[in-house]
Amino acid sequence: MKVWVNFRGVPILYRTLKRKEFEVEFCGSTLRDLIDDFVRQYGEPFKKAVLDDNGDVDIEIGVLRNDSYLMEDRMETVLKEGDLLAFRGACQR
Repeated sequence: MKVWVNFRGVPILYRTLKRKEFEVEFCGSTLRDLIDDFVRQYGEPFKKAVLDDNGDVDIEIGVLRNDSYLMEDRMETVLKEGDLLAFRGACQR
């Protein structure tokens, strides 16, 4: 599946990934699958920047799918082809 991701709101992610917005293809269908793929590709720096101790997206990072904030069970959100995911720092909500 292909989705667009935008990390403009989380500078450490931009520094880790070396780009702010891009299309990514991954195997799976949930936000967890996408995040797991990023952790495999970018390793510990990405993991530390995004995940909390429970392996979920840190509460300080807002995640939007197609301009709507994901609230409960964010990691289990089912994604669709062409979705735009935006990651924002807490002060940008």
